[in-house]
Amino acid sequence: MNKIPTIVAKVFRGQGPESYHCGSVAVVDSEGRLRYKIGDPYLLTFMRSTSKPFQAIPVVESGAARKFDFSSKELAIMAGSHSGEPEHIDTVRSILDKIGLSEKDLQCGVHVPHRYTVMEVTPEPGRTFTPIEHNCSGKHAGMLATAVFKNLSTGDYLSPEHPVQQLIRKTISEICHYPEENLVVAIDGCSAPNFSLPLYNMALGFARLITPNAVPKEQAKAYSAISRAMMEHPEMVAGTKRFDTILAQSQGEPIISKAGAEATLCMAFTEKHMGTAIKISDGNPRALYPVAVEFLYKMGVRMRQEQLDVFHHPVIKNWRGLDVGRIEPGFELEEVAHE
Repeated sequence: MNKIPTIVAKVFRGQGPESYHCGSVAVVDSEGRLRYKIGDPYLLTFMRSTSKPFQAIPVVESGAARKFDFSSKELAIMAGSHSGEPEHIDTVRSILDKIGLSEKDLQCGVHVPHRYTVMEVTPEPGRTFTPIEHNCSGKHAGMLATAVFKNLSTGDYLSPEHPVQQLIRKTISEICHYPEENLVVAIDGCSAPNFSLPLYNMALGFARLITPNAVPKEQAKAYSAISRAMMEHPEMVAGTKRFDTILAQSQGEPIISKAGAEATLCMAFTEKHMGTAIKISDGNPRALYPVAVEFLYKMGVRMRQEQLDVFHHPVIKNWRGLDVGRIEPGFELEEVAHE
């Protein structure tokens, strides 16, 4: 039975607390030791888009990346949740061109691109959007690339029974060191299969992604190719003004950061050889980044810096634009003792 998560952030209206957000965090090193925790580090939850770096691994491991000569930038967008900026669209289109497919083959659906939300801009009247602008189009292009390389069908590439999805499932089981038969499978917002597993195993997967010293050589090369691409091109992992990109570009130890829906976030610390998984229990994203920045400061992975301030203590405004409140993260980071 899962433990009750810990309060990790308070929402203030004026000087009075109004709401509370609970959460859990697991910090795991590449050898599988739980190093730090908040709340329940074994909480079961879906990875959502934090799984994208793992879903991109088969593109490299299968040989598809070499066959189609994918660039580091193209691998990064396969592992990212892009904002639909022009550079993102061009990069996804390049992937599709290389594999002989087009936007019509993408089955991720359509949503208003993240760039509008981040820039606080309303879409132009009558503006319609297409699947290539979907934040998951890079991931889907990568899945299609693996299918084309292996001469598999592409019309049903999202079926949980499709060989590409079975390969992804096996990959997640391996890198997260979690039994494949225990993975709970459900359908993500973009219609691809997604998986539920403990925070501990998610964090372990991110630690192993940057420190692949316990896997065969070819597997290690695939892990390194994805992690290196994300570090070289953080602008492809998210986009302008977005947390994953800004964090990766900020001063300090190199970091891989990948956020997901329902207030999930996984990170990898390259010098500490650790991974972490964060989950806000109620799925409200407003508490996620304040908690993440406070966590990074407590871990000593980042020193306080201006570019992270907007995420650390966000101001709450009313409909007239008045500052009426704030979100304050607050929790104790517990070090786990080992004999």
